Amino acid sequence: MRFVGLAATWRRLLYAVAAACLGIAAAALLLPPPDDLRVDVARDMPFYSLPFGANPFAPAELRTPDGTLVNWRSVPSSRSCGECHLREFMEWNASMHAISDRDIIYDSTVLENTTASRAAAVHGTEKGRWCEGCHNPLGVLTGFVSPVTSVQETEALEEGVSCVVCHTATHAVPLAGNGAFTSHLNGLFRHLHPAVIMAAPSRHARDMQARRDVPLMGSSDLCGACHTEIRPTAVAGEEPMNFQDTYDEWRRSPWAQAGVQCQDCHMAREPAAYIAALQRGERPARQVSHRMPGNNYLLSNPALGGLTTLLRGGSPTGVNRLFDRKTWEAELGTTHRQATELLRAAAELRVAAGHDGAGRLVVEATVKNAGAGHALPTGPLDQRYMWLEVEVVDAAGRTLFHRGAFDGKTGVTDPQATAWVKLLTDAAGELDLRHILFDSDRLAYPRKPIPAGAEDRVAYAVPLPADAAGPWQVRVRLWYRLAFQEILQNIDRQGLGNTAGVIIPPLLMQETTATVPSGRVQAAAPSGQEETS
Repeated sequence: MRFVGLAATWRRLLYAVAAACLGIAAAALLLPPPDDLRVDVARDMPFYSLPFGANPFAPAELRTPDGTLVNWRSVPSSRSCGECHLREFMEWNASMHAISDRDIIYDSTVLENTTASRAAAVHGTEKGRWCEGCHNPLGVLTGFVSPVTSVQETEALEEGVSCVVCHTATHAVPLAGNGAFTSHLNGLFRHLHPAVIMAAPSRHARDMQARRDVPLMGSSDLCGACHTEIRPTAVAGEEPMNFQDTYDEWRRSPWAQAGVQCQDCHMAREPAAYIAALQRGERPARQVSHRMPGNNYLLSNPALGGLTTLLRGGSPTGVNRLFDRKTWEAELGTTHRQATELLRAAAELRVAAGHDGAGRLVVEATVKNAGAGHALPTGPLDQRYMWLEVEVVDAAGRTLFHRGAFDGKTGVTDPQATAWVKLLTDAAGELDLRHILFDSDRLAYPRKPIPAGAEDRVAYAVPLPADAAGPWQVRVRLWYRLAFQEILQNIDRQGLGNTAGVIIPPLLMQETTATVPSGRVQAAAPSGQEETS
Protein backbone atom coordinates (compact mmCIF):
# COMPACT_ATOMS: atom_id res chain seq x y z
CA MET A 1 0.00 0.00 0.00
CA ARG A 2 2.87 2.31 0.80
CA PHE A 3 4.32 1.82 -2.68
CA VAL A 4 0.91 2.37 -4.29
CA GLY A 5 0.54 5.71 -2.47
CA LEU A 6 4.07 6.73 -3.44
CA ALA A 7 3.42 5.90 -7.06
CA ALA A 8 0.23 7.97 -7.01
CA THR A 9 2.12 10.91 -5.57
CA TRP A 10 4.77 10.73 -8.27
CA ARG A 11 2.08 10.38 -10.90
CA ARG A 12 0.36 13.56 -9.69
CA LEU A 13 3.70 15.37 -9.64
CA LEU A 14 4.46 14.29 -13.21
CA TYR A 15 1.02 15.42 -14.35
CA ALA A 16 1.58 18.82 -12.71
CA VAL A 17 4.99 19.22 -14.35
CA ALA A 18 3.58 18.18 -17.71
CA ALA A 19 0.70 20.61 -17.37
CA ALA A 20 3.07 23.42 -16.50
CA CYS A 21 5.28 22.64 -19.47
CA LEU A 22 2.26 22.56 -21.77
CA GLY A 23 1.11 25.87 -20.33
CA ILE A 24 4.49 27.47 -20.93
CA ALA A 25 4.62 26.07 -24.45
CA ALA A 26 1.09 27.27 -25.15
CA ALA A 27 1.91 30.71 -23.80
CA ALA A 28 5.00 30.90 -25.99
CA LEU A 29 3.01 29.84 -29.05
CA LEU A 30 -0.18 31.76 -28.44
CA LEU A 31 1.13 35.02 -27.10
CA PRO A 32 1.40 37.46 -29.98
CA PRO A 33 4.38 39.78 -30.26
CA PRO A 34 3.94 43.03 -28.33
CA ASP A 35 1.70 45.57 -29.99
CA ASP A 36 3.40 48.58 -31.54
CA LEU A 37 2.56 51.09 -28.83
CA ARG A 38 4.89 53.84 -29.95
CA VAL A 39 3.39 57.30 -30.27
CA ASP A 40 4.35 59.26 -33.35
CA VAL A 41 4.20 62.88 -32.23
CA ALA A 42 3.56 64.32 -35.70
CA ARG A 43 0.79 61.81 -36.39
CA ASP A 44 -0.77 61.14 -32.99
CA MET A 45 -0.09 64.33 -31.00
CA PRO A 46 0.15 67.21 -33.49
CA PHE A 47 -0.18 69.85 -30.77
CA TYR A 48 2.57 68.47 -28.55
CA SER A 49 5.06 71.27 -27.85
CA LEU A 50 8.71 70.69 -28.76
CA PRO A 51 10.54 73.95 -27.99
CA PHE A 52 13.85 72.21 -27.20
CA GLY A 53 14.28 70.21 -30.40
CA ALA A 54 13.13 66.78 -31.55
CA ASN A 55 13.63 65.09 -28.16
CA PRO A 56 10.08 64.90 -26.75
CA PHE A 57 11.30 64.54 -23.15
CA ALA A 58 13.65 67.54 -22.99
CA PRO A 59 14.78 69.23 -20.83
CA ALA A 60 14.51 66.03 -18.73
CA GLU A 61 17.08 63.32 -19.49
CA LEU A 62 14.51 60.53 -20.00
CA ARG A 63 14.83 58.27 -23.05
CA THR A 64 13.03 55.46 -24.86
CA PRO A 65 14.93 53.06 -27.15
CA ASP A 66 13.58 54.69 -30.32
CA GLY A 67 12.93 58.19 -28.98
CA THR A 68 9.13 57.92 -29.20
CA LEU A 69 6.53 58.72 -26.55
CA VAL A 70 4.82 55.98 -24.54
CA ASN A 71 1.15 55.25 -25.21
CA TRP A 72 -0.63 56.50 -22.09
CA ARG A 73 -3.51 54.04 -22.53
CA SER A 74 -1.16 51.09 -22.16
CA VAL A 75 0.61 51.99 -18.91
CA PRO A 76 -0.33 49.56 -16.10
CA SER A 77 -0.96 50.94 -12.64
CA SER A 78 0.82 49.81 -9.51
CA ARG A 79 -2.57 48.77 -8.17
CA SER A 80 -2.74 46.11 -10.89
CA CYS A 81 0.65 44.84 -9.71
CA GLY A 82 -0.76 44.72 -6.19
CA GLU A 83 -3.32 42.13 -7.24
CA CYS A 84 -0.51 39.53 -7.08
CA HIS A 85 2.28 41.36 -5.23
CA LEU A 86 0.27 42.77 -2.33
CA ARG A 87 3.10 43.01 0.20
CA GLU A 88 5.40 44.85 -2.20
CA PHE A 89 2.53 47.08 -3.30
CA MET A 90 1.63 48.05 0.27
CA GLU A 91 5.25 48.86 1.09
CA TRP A 92 5.54 51.04 -2.01
CA ASN A 93 2.14 52.64 -1.33
CA ALA A 94 3.42 53.97 2.00
CA SER A 95 6.61 55.31 0.42
CA MET A 96 7.58 58.72 -0.90
CA HIS A 97 7.91 57.29 -4.40
CA ALA A 98 4.15 56.66 -4.45
CA ILE A 99 3.40 60.36 -4.01
CA SER A 100 6.37 61.95 -5.76
CA ASP A 101 4.00 63.90 -8.01
CA ARG A 102 0.98 64.17 -5.67
CA ASP A 103 2.77 65.58 -2.62
CA ILE A 104 1.11 69.00 -2.27
CA ILE A 105 4.33 70.71 -1.18
CA TYR A 106 6.02 69.53 -4.36
CA ASP A 107 2.95 70.10 -6.52
CA SER A 108 2.53 73.71 -5.43
CA THR A 109 6.26 74.37 -5.77
CA VAL A 110 6.53 73.02 -9.31
CA LEU A 111 3.51 75.17 -10.23
CA GLU A 112 5.25 78.22 -8.77
CA ASN A 113 8.30 77.41 -10.88
CA THR A 114 6.40 76.76 -14.12
CA THR A 115 3.81 79.55 -13.84
CA ALA A 116 5.13 82.30 -11.57
CA SER A 117 8.91 82.39 -11.92
CA ARG A 118 10.70 84.73 -14.31
CA ALA A 119 12.04 81.79 -16.31
CA ALA A 120 8.49 80.49 -16.74
CA ALA A 121 7.60 83.44 -18.98
CA VAL A 122 8.82 81.39 -21.97
CA HIS A 123 7.74 77.73 -22.25
CA GLY A 124 7.14 77.41 -18.52
CA THR A 125 5.05 74.25 -18.81
CA GLU A 126 7.55 72.52 -21.07
CA LYS A 127 10.39 73.48 -18.73
CA GLY A 128 8.43 71.63 -16.07
CA ARG A 129 9.52 68.37 -17.72
CA TRP A 130 12.86 68.97 -16.01
CA CYS A 131 11.16 68.59 -12.60
CA GLU A 132 8.64 65.98 -13.67
CA GLY A 133 11.28 63.77 -15.29
CA CYS A 134 11.94 62.46 -11.77
CA HIS A 135 8.73 63.27 -9.92
CA ASN A 136 6.31 62.21 -12.68
CA PRO A 137 8.33 60.19 -15.19
CA LEU A 138 5.27 58.51 -16.69
CA GLY A 139 3.72 61.93 -17.31
CA VAL A 140 6.82 62.99 -19.25
CA LEU A 141 7.17 59.67 -21.08
CA THR A 142 3.55 59.78 -22.26
CA GLY A 143 3.53 63.46 -23.27
CA PHE A 144 1.21 64.64 -20.51
CA VAL A 145 3.47 67.61 -19.63
CA SER A 146 2.55 69.96 -22.46
CA PRO A 147 0.37 73.10 -22.74
CA VAL A 148 -2.03 71.24 -25.07
CA THR A 149 -2.25 67.49 -24.65
CA SER A 150 -4.55 64.63 -25.57
CA VAL A 151 -3.24 62.51 -22.68
CA GLN A 152 -5.59 61.79 -19.78
CA GLU A 153 -4.33 61.68 -16.20
CA THR A 154 -5.03 58.04 -15.50
CA GLU A 155 -4.52 56.20 -12.22
CA ALA A 156 -1.11 55.03 -13.46
CA LEU A 157 -0.02 58.57 -14.29
CA GLU A 158 -0.94 59.73 -10.78
CA GLU A 159 1.29 57.19 -9.08
CA GLY A 160 4.60 59.02 -9.25
CA VAL A 161 7.60 56.70 -9.32
CA SER A 162 5.55 53.55 -9.71
CA CYS A 163 6.40 49.89 -10.16
CA VAL A 164 6.82 50.07 -13.95
CA VAL A 165 9.02 53.17 -13.79
CA CYS A 166 11.90 51.31 -12.17
CA HIS A 167 11.09 47.84 -13.48
CA THR A 168 11.28 48.94 -17.12
CA ALA A 169 14.49 51.00 -16.85
CA THR A 170 17.14 49.44 -19.05
CA HIS A 171 20.00 51.92 -18.87
CA ALA A 172 20.99 54.79 -16.58
CA VAL A 173 23.44 57.68 -16.89
CA PRO A 174 23.46 58.74 -13.24
CA LEU A 175 25.62 61.85 -13.55
CA ALA A 176 23.68 63.35 -16.46
CA GLY A 177 20.82 64.95 -14.54
CA ASN A 178 17.09 64.60 -13.98
CA GLY A 179 15.56 61.30 -15.02
CA ALA A 180 18.62 60.03 -16.88
CA PHE A 181 17.38 56.53 -17.68
CA THR A 182 15.95 54.68 -20.65
CA SER A 183 12.52 53.02 -20.38
CA HIS A 184 11.44 50.10 -22.55
CA LEU A 185 7.81 50.43 -21.45
CA ASN A 186 6.58 50.41 -25.05
CA GLY A 187 7.95 46.89 -25.50
CA LEU A 188 5.96 45.15 -22.76
CA PHE A 189 2.90 42.93 -23.04
CA ARG A 190 -0.07 44.65 -21.46
CA HIS A 191 -2.79 43.52 -19.06
CA LEU A 192 -2.02 39.81 -19.20
CA HIS A 193 -4.41 37.53 -17.34
CA PRO A 194 -2.84 36.18 -14.11
CA ALA A 195 -3.26 32.63 -15.44
CA VAL A 196 -1.04 33.46 -18.42
CA ILE A 197 1.56 35.03 -16.12
CA MET A 198 1.52 31.93 -13.92
CA ALA A 199 1.97 29.75 -16.99
CA ALA A 200 5.16 31.59 -17.91
CA PRO A 201 6.43 33.29 -14.73
CA SER A 202 10.02 33.47 -15.93
CA ARG A 203 8.89 35.50 -18.94
CA HIS A 204 7.02 37.91 -16.64
CA ALA A 205 10.09 38.14 -14.38
CA ARG A 206 12.25 39.04 -17.38
CA ASP A 207 9.72 41.57 -18.67
CA MET A 208 9.53 43.25 -15.27
CA GLN A 209 13.28 42.94 -14.79
CA ALA A 210 13.97 40.86 -11.75
CA ARG A 211 17.36 41.75 -10.31
CA ARG A 212 18.80 38.38 -11.29
CA ASP A 213 18.03 39.15 -14.94
CA VAL A 214 18.87 42.88 -14.96
CA PRO A 215 21.70 43.87 -12.58
CA LEU A 216 20.74 47.55 -12.98
CA MET A 217 17.85 46.87 -10.59
CA GLY A 218 20.34 46.41 -7.74
CA SER A 219 22.74 49.14 -8.79
CA SER A 220 23.09 52.64 -7.40
CA ASP A 221 23.23 53.81 -11.02
CA LEU A 222 19.46 53.40 -11.23
CA CYS A 223 18.92 55.56 -8.13
CA GLY A 224 21.44 58.11 -9.37
CA ALA A 225 19.35 58.73 -12.48
CA CYS A 226 17.03 60.85 -10.30
CA HIS A 227 19.12 61.56 -7.23
CA THR A 228 21.34 63.78 -9.34
CA GLU A 229 19.74 67.15 -10.05
CA ILE A 230 21.31 69.45 -12.63
CA ARG A 231 19.45 72.44 -14.07
CA PRO A 232 20.22 72.68 -17.81
CA THR A 233 20.53 75.95 -19.68
CA ALA A 234 17.28 75.13 -21.52
CA VAL A 235 15.49 75.93 -18.25
CA ALA A 236 17.53 78.98 -17.22
CA GLY A 237 21.02 80.43 -16.95
CA GLU A 238 24.14 80.34 -19.04
CA GLU A 239 25.73 77.38 -17.24
CA PRO A 240 24.24 74.19 -15.72
CA MET A 241 23.66 74.34 -11.95
CA ASN A 242 24.01 71.32 -9.67
CA PHE A 243 21.27 71.26 -7.06
CA GLN A 244 21.55 67.67 -5.82
CA ASP A 245 24.62 65.41 -5.79
CA THR A 246 23.53 62.42 -3.71
CA TYR A 247 24.72 59.83 -6.23
CA ASP A 248 28.11 61.50 -6.66
CA GLU A 249 28.46 61.76 -2.87
CA TRP A 250 27.89 57.99 -2.65
CA ARG A 251 30.23 57.32 -5.60
CA ARG A 252 33.10 59.00 -3.75
CA SER A 253 32.34 57.35 -0.39
CA PRO A 254 33.92 54.39 1.42
CA TRP A 255 30.57 52.62 1.13
CA ALA A 256 30.80 52.64 -2.67
CA GLN A 257 34.38 51.33 -2.48
CA ALA A 258 33.09 48.45 -0.36
CA GLY A 259 30.38 47.67 -2.93
CA VAL A 260 27.44 48.80 -0.79
CA GLN A 261 24.68 50.01 -3.12
CA CYS A 262 21.87 52.44 -2.37
CA GLN A 263 19.37 49.56 -2.49
CA ASP A 264 21.30 47.56 0.11
CA CYS A 265 20.40 50.07 2.84
CA HIS A 266 17.28 51.83 1.59
CA MET A 267 15.56 48.62 0.44
CA ALA A 268 16.53 46.50 3.44
CA ARG A 269 13.70 45.13 5.55
CA GLU A 270 15.04 47.19 8.48
CA PRO A 271 17.43 49.83 7.07
CA ALA A 272 18.84 51.15 10.37
CA ALA A 273 19.57 47.61 11.56
CA TYR A 274 21.28 46.86 8.25
CA ILE A 275 23.50 49.93 8.65
CA ALA A 276 24.37 48.89 12.20
CA ALA A 277 25.41 45.48 10.88
CA LEU A 278 27.62 47.08 8.23
CA GLN A 279 29.26 49.19 10.92
CA ARG A 280 30.08 45.98 12.79
CA GLY A 281 31.75 44.63 9.67
CA GLU A 282 28.90 42.25 8.83
CA ARG A 283 27.11 41.87 5.49
CA PRO A 284 23.56 40.57 6.18
CA ALA A 285 21.68 38.48 3.65
CA ARG A 286 19.59 40.55 1.27
CA GLN A 287 15.92 40.86 2.29
CA VAL A 288 14.10 43.36 0.11
CA SER A 289 11.44 45.90 1.02
CA HIS A 290 9.88 48.48 -1.31
CA ARG A 291 9.35 51.19 1.34
CA MET A 292 12.63 52.86 0.39
CA PRO A 293 12.63 55.25 3.39
CA GLY A 294 14.86 58.29 3.23
CA ASN A 295 14.67 61.61 5.04
CA ASN A 296 10.95 62.41 4.76
CA TYR A 297 9.74 61.99 8.33
CA LEU A 298 6.87 64.46 7.71
CA LEU A 299 4.81 62.94 4.89
CA SER A 300 5.15 59.48 6.38
CA ASN A 301 3.75 60.43 9.79
CA PRO A 302 0.26 58.94 10.32
CA ALA A 303 -0.04 60.80 13.64
CA LEU A 304 -0.81 63.97 11.68
CA GLY A 305 -4.14 62.43 10.65
CA GLY A 306 -5.99 64.30 7.95
CA LEU A 307 -3.05 66.65 7.43
CA THR A 308 -0.97 63.69 6.29
CA THR A 309 -3.61 62.75 3.72
CA LEU A 310 -3.80 66.36 2.54
CA LEU A 311 -0.04 66.76 2.23
CA ARG A 312 0.24 63.41 0.41
CA GLY A 313 -2.25 64.62 -2.20
CA GLY A 314 -5.28 62.58 -1.13
CA SER A 315 -6.13 58.99 -0.35
CA PRO A 316 -3.68 56.26 -1.42
CA THR A 317 -4.26 54.33 -4.61
CA GLY A 318 -6.16 51.09 -4.09
CA VAL A 319 -7.77 52.05 -0.75
CA ASN A 320 -11.02 50.17 -0.05
CA ARG A 321 -10.24 47.90 -3.00
CA LEU A 322 -7.10 46.06 -2.01
CA PHE A 323 -6.85 47.26 1.61
CA ASP A 324 -8.58 49.41 4.20
CA ARG A 325 -7.36 52.70 5.65
CA LYS A 326 -6.32 51.18 8.97
CA THR A 327 -4.02 48.75 7.19
CA TRP A 328 -2.48 51.55 5.16
CA GLU A 329 -1.92 53.73 8.23
CA ALA A 330 -0.07 50.84 9.87
CA GLU A 331 2.14 50.55 6.79
CA LEU A 332 2.71 54.30 6.82
CA GLY A 333 3.66 54.10 10.49
CA THR A 334 6.34 51.54 9.70
CA THR A 335 7.75 53.77 6.95
CA HIS A 336 7.79 56.72 9.37
CA ARG A 337 9.60 54.72 12.02
CA GLN A 338 12.21 53.56 9.53
CA ALA A 339 12.76 57.10 8.18
CA THR A 340 13.35 58.52 11.66
CA GLU A 341 15.63 55.61 12.59
CA LEU A 342 17.65 56.17 9.42
CA LEU A 343 18.14 59.84 10.19
CA ARG A 344 19.22 59.10 13.74
CA ALA A 345 21.53 56.30 12.64
CA ALA A 346 23.27 58.64 10.22
CA ALA A 347 25.00 60.87 12.78
CA GLU A 348 27.10 60.69 15.91
CA LEU A 349 27.39 63.72 18.20
CA ARG A 350 30.11 64.41 20.77
CA VAL A 351 30.82 67.41 22.98
CA ALA A 352 33.89 68.53 24.93
CA ALA A 353 33.92 71.60 27.17
CA GLY A 354 36.26 73.39 29.58
CA HIS A 355 37.64 76.74 30.71
CA ASP A 356 40.13 78.62 28.55
CA GLY A 357 41.72 80.47 31.49
CA ALA A 358 40.44 83.81 30.22
CA GLY A 359 36.97 83.85 31.75
CA ARG A 360 35.35 81.91 28.94
CA LEU A 361 33.86 78.47 28.57
CA VAL A 362 34.97 76.68 25.40
CA VAL A 363 32.52 74.17 23.93
CA GLU A 364 33.47 71.96 21.01
CA ALA A 365 30.77 69.92 19.28
CA THR A 366 31.73 67.19 16.82
CA VAL A 367 29.25 65.84 14.28
CA LYS A 368 30.25 62.65 12.48
CA ASN A 369 28.59 61.21 9.41
CA ALA A 370 28.71 57.68 10.76
CA GLY A 371 25.85 55.91 9.02
CA ALA A 372 24.99 57.56 5.70
CA GLY A 373 26.47 56.31 2.44
CA HIS A 374 26.34 59.86 1.09
CA ALA A 375 26.88 63.32 2.53
CA LEU A 376 25.00 64.49 5.60
CA PRO A 377 22.63 66.12 4.96
CA THR A 378 21.90 65.25 1.34
CA GLY A 379 19.27 65.90 -1.33
CA PRO A 380 17.91 69.34 -2.26
CA LEU A 381 19.93 71.19 0.37
CA ASP A 382 18.26 74.54 -0.17
CA GLN A 383 15.45 72.91 1.86
CA ARG A 384 16.83 69.91 3.75
CA TYR A 385 19.11 71.25 6.46
CA MET A 386 20.77 70.27 9.72
CA TRP A 387 21.86 72.49 12.59
CA LEU A 388 23.24 72.56 16.12
CA GLU A 389 21.51 73.88 19.20
CA VAL A 390 23.91 74.66 22.06
CA GLU A 391 22.84 75.69 25.57
CA VAL A 392 24.97 76.53 28.62
CA VAL A 393 23.35 76.74 32.07
CA ASP A 394 24.99 77.70 35.37
CA ALA A 395 24.52 76.07 38.79
CA ALA A 396 21.51 78.30 39.54
CA GLY A 397 19.72 77.15 36.39
CA ARG A 398 20.33 80.44 34.57
CA THR A 399 20.86 80.19 30.81
CA LEU A 400 24.15 81.87 29.92
CA PHE A 401 24.25 80.93 26.26
CA HIS A 402 21.64 79.58 23.86
CA ARG A 403 22.14 79.35 20.13
CA GLY A 404 20.20 77.37 17.52
CA ALA A 405 16.74 77.42 19.11
CA PHE A 406 13.71 76.58 16.98
CA ASP A 407 10.53 78.64 17.38
CA GLY A 408 7.65 76.19 17.26
CA LYS A 409 5.09 79.00 16.82
CA THR A 410 6.65 80.64 13.77
CA GLY A 411 8.70 77.80 12.33
CA VAL A 412 11.86 79.93 12.33
CA THR A 413 15.30 78.58 13.20
CA ASP A 414 17.74 80.87 15.00
CA PRO A 415 19.56 82.64 12.12
CA GLN A 416 22.83 82.49 14.12
CA ALA A 417 22.70 78.69 14.35
CA THR A 418 25.55 76.65 12.89
CA ALA A 419 23.77 75.04 9.95
CA TRP A 420 24.63 72.66 7.14
CA VAL A 421 22.57 74.12 4.31
CA LYS A 422 22.80 75.51 0.78
CA LEU A 423 21.62 79.08 0.23
CA LEU A 424 20.20 80.02 -3.17
CA THR A 425 19.89 83.58 -4.41
CA ASP A 426 18.36 84.99 -7.58
CA ALA A 427 19.91 87.46 -10.02
CA ALA A 428 18.91 90.36 -7.75
CA GLY A 429 20.68 88.78 -4.79
CA GLU A 430 17.40 87.88 -3.03
CA LEU A 431 17.54 84.77 -0.85
CA ASP A 432 15.14 82.04 -2.01
CA LEU A 433 13.66 79.79 0.66
CA ARG A 434 10.74 78.62 -1.52
CA HIS A 435 12.67 76.29 -3.87
CA ILE A 436 12.19 78.44 -6.97
CA LEU A 437 15.01 76.71 -8.83
CA PHE A 438 14.03 78.19 -12.20
CA ASP A 439 15.24 81.61 -11.04
CA SER A 440 18.26 80.62 -8.92
CA ASP A 441 21.42 82.41 -9.98
CA ARG A 442 23.98 81.60 -7.28
CA LEU A 443 24.45 79.08 -4.51
CA ALA A 444 26.62 79.16 -1.40
CA TYR A 445 27.31 76.85 1.55
CA PRO A 446 27.65 78.52 4.96
CA ARG A 447 28.84 75.06 5.98
CA LYS A 448 29.22 72.23 3.49
CA PRO A 449 27.56 68.85 4.05
CA ILE A 450 29.69 66.24 5.82
CA PRO A 451 31.02 63.48 3.52
CA ALA A 452 30.38 59.83 4.38
CA GLY A 453 32.65 58.73 7.21
CA ALA A 454 33.94 62.26 7.89
CA GLU A 455 33.26 64.60 10.80
CA ASP A 456 32.95 68.33 11.39
CA ARG A 457 33.90 70.24 14.57
CA VAL A 458 32.34 73.47 15.73
CA ALA A 459 33.72 75.53 18.64
CA TYR A 460 31.89 78.08 20.75
CA ALA A 461 33.52 80.57 23.16
CA VAL A 462 31.06 81.55 25.91
CA PRO A 463 31.98 84.49 28.23
CA LEU A 464 31.15 83.70 31.87
CA PRO A 465 29.54 86.50 33.91
CA ALA A 466 31.34 87.39 37.12
CA ASP A 467 28.30 86.50 39.22
CA ALA A 468 27.81 83.06 37.59
CA ALA A 469 28.80 79.93 39.46
CA GLY A 470 29.46 76.42 38.29
CA PRO A 471 29.33 73.62 37.69
CA TRP A 472 28.20 74.44 34.17
CA GLN A 473 25.81 72.23 32.25
CA VAL A 474 26.30 72.06 28.49
CA ARG A 475 23.62 70.56 26.26
CA VAL A 476 24.06 70.08 22.52
CA ARG A 477 21.36 68.92 20.12
CA LEU A 478 21.62 68.04 16.43
CA TRP A 479 18.44 68.85 14.53
CA TYR A 480 17.21 68.00 11.04
CA ARG A 481 14.42 69.71 9.15
CA LEU A 482 12.79 68.68 5.90
CA ALA A 483 12.08 72.18 4.59
CA PHE A 484 11.97 75.85 5.44
CA GLN A 485 8.67 77.30 6.57
CA GLU A 486 8.62 79.60 3.55
CA ILE A 487 8.02 76.74 1.11
CA LEU A 488 4.44 76.49 2.40
CA GLN A 489 3.78 79.90 0.87
CA ASN A 490 3.67 78.15 -2.50
CA ILE A 491 0.56 76.26 -1.42
CA ASP A 492 -1.20 79.50 -0.53
CA ARG A 493 -0.01 81.31 -3.67
CA GLN A 494 -1.26 78.53 -5.92
CA GLY A 495 -4.64 78.41 -4.18
CA LEU A 496 -4.17 74.80 -3.10
CA GLY A 497 -4.91 75.40 0.56
CA ASN A 498 -4.51 77.63 3.59
CA THR A 499 -1.38 76.84 5.59
CA ALA A 500 -1.99 79.30 8.41
CA GLY A 501 -0.92 77.64 11.64
CA VAL A 502 0.88 74.77 9.88
CA ILE A 503 4.47 74.41 11.07
CA ILE A 504 7.06 72.13 9.47
CA PRO A 505 8.51 70.48 12.58
CA PRO A 506 12.17 69.52 12.97
CA LEU A 507 13.43 66.09 14.00
CA LEU A 508 15.91 65.62 16.84
CA MET A 509 18.72 63.45 15.45
CA GLN A 510 21.12 63.34 18.41
CA GLU A 511 21.56 64.92 21.84
CA THR A 512 24.45 64.93 24.31
CA THR A 513 25.52 66.76 27.47
CA ALA A 514 28.65 67.66 29.40
CA THR A 515 29.35 69.04 32.86
CA VAL A 516 32.21 71.49 33.46
CA PRO A 517 33.46 71.95 37.04
CA SER A 518 33.51 75.43 38.48
CA GLY A 519 37.31 75.59 38.68
CA ARG A 520 39.30 77.51 36.07
CA VAL A 521 40.72 74.50 34.25
CA GLN A 522 42.86 75.18 31.20
CA ALA A 523 41.19 73.66 28.13
CA ALA A 524 42.86 72.50 24.95
CA ALA A 525 42.59 74.90 22.04
CA PRO A 526 39.56 74.06 19.91
CA SER A 527 40.35 72.35 16.60
CA GLY A 528 37.12 73.24 14.80
CA GLN A 529 35.88 76.44 13.23
CA GLU A 530 35.10 78.83 16.09
CA GLU A 531 31.60 80.17 16.52
CA THR A 532 31.94 82.98 19.07
CA SER A 533 29.09 84.35 21.14
